[in-house]
Amino acid sequence: CSHLSIRKYIPIVSYEQRQRYKDDFNAEYDEYRTLHAQIESVTRRFVKLDAQRKLLSPGSKEYQVKQKDKTFK
Repeated sequence: CSHLSIRKYIPIVSYEQRQRYKDDFNAEYDEYRTLHAQIESVTRRFVKLDAQRKLLSPGSKEYQVKQKDKTFK
């Protein structure tokens, strides 16, 4: 997508070009891994909360308490 400012790479034709691509990748990889881990953590939290929600009966007191709990929503 052009709005994301993603660069398109042309075929590698030299060692220097390969090294630039490699350096560019390595410069961004740590940030990618950090963001990926954060997303994975949030996803696990949602899966856990959804499993808890499915165990509750809609009319029960526990269900009503969870409905009011901001961490559950």
